Amino acid sequence: MRTEEDLRTAFDHLADSAPAADDILAALPPATKPVRRSRTPLVLGAALATAAALIGGSLLVDHLKPSEQAADQFTAADWTPWLTVPAPQQMRVNPFVSTPNRQTWELTKIAGSGSGGCLVSAHRNGDFDPETIPADSPTVDVNGAKGRIITSAKIDPLLPPLKGSYTLQSPAQPGQTIAWQPARGLWALVACQTNGGGTGEPHSLWKSDLPKATELARAVSTGERLAAPYKIEVLPGGLKPEQVSYWSPEGETAGTGRRFLTLWSDGNPKTGDPQRGTDVKIWYETSPAGISMSGFKPDATINGLNAWYLNLYNGPSDPGNPTVALPITGNGPTELIHLEGAGFALTVQSLSRTVKLADLVAIARKIQLAPSATDLSTWYDAATAIPAPR
Repeated sequence: MRTEEDLRTAFDHLADSAPAADDILAALPPATKPVRRSRTPLVLGAALATAAALIGGSLLVDHLKPSEQAADQFTAADWTPWLTVPAPQQMRVNPFVSTPNRQTWELTKIAGSGSGGCLVSAHRNGDFDPETIPADSPTVDVNGAKGRIITSAKIDPLLPPLKGSYTLQSPAQPGQTIAWQPARGLWALVACQTNGGGTGEPHSLWKSDLPKATELARAVSTGERLAAPYKIEVLPGGLKPEQVSYWSPEGETAGTGRRFLTLWSDGNPKTGDPQRGTDVKIWYETSPAGISMSGFKPDATINGLNAWYLNLYNGPSDPGNPTVALPITGNGPTELIHLEGAGFALTVQSLSRTVKLADLVAIARKIQLAPSATDLSTWYDAATAIPAPR
């Protein structure tokens, strides 16, 4: 069993390049050239509070309905994207996060002067209540559908954050969110902000960018398949997936790759990490920085891959960083298995006192990996590769 010191030595160079937590909305970086995201919370909370990761079953909507009230009932398989969110010029989309009834897309400005960003969220099964839209909210056309422009006070987020998300900082000005119904049973919300002064300036310089939000809302279309680099059966102990997240390499600094994360829970918030009750994290990384244990002798071979058994004691919370453990209720170490293959690393980590090393080995043996880390045509459809959350 490796020690915490071994792990931190091996992963030291990864710490600075690891992605931010899924449910932390990262800061909008200054954008004179493509840069990686910082770890400061994005100040879009007053307009749209979201959490911090495709099409397997088909949508019953072929396009966004050109009517005031969408006619078709929305249905989609779990883990499929309900919308396709294109990146406007000088922006990128990262990450995409999917939960059972809410999906979010974070857009960050990566070029040009100043800073800016947008948040897009999609909601089903009552996750967004249209009754909260003020009656006097102005209307806006979204490809023939009637959207509403909702103004929210700087201290009154439009939506409560998901369990385990961080409290977002509010801008000094009221936020503006466009809300519309692409299909019956599905609501979409878009909010954008801009800061001509750049990152680090006072929040008073942040203001809503309604023209950008309108442009983005009209560019949204129906969802596409999400590629998953692994597939897995239902995990032991009644663990079920609660979140799927994906980072593309587009717009990132050179040397970064694709990242795919699933979080699993037994449904008991007392057994997992105290923020959200998550019990297991499975992380796939194609970045060269994520493949870093080759200097140590492996502890085992699992499914033909070298595997290292590692220990981490309670540390800072960072669900997006496989080298840093979420804090566990009570004292004691958390265990993880790190596996390396051709062009990728896979980490299976326990965030719960009830999930032991033997359980992690059993989980790792159940994971079926895609044939190629770089050829997405060999990846699986997330809708069938990741079990339903219910």
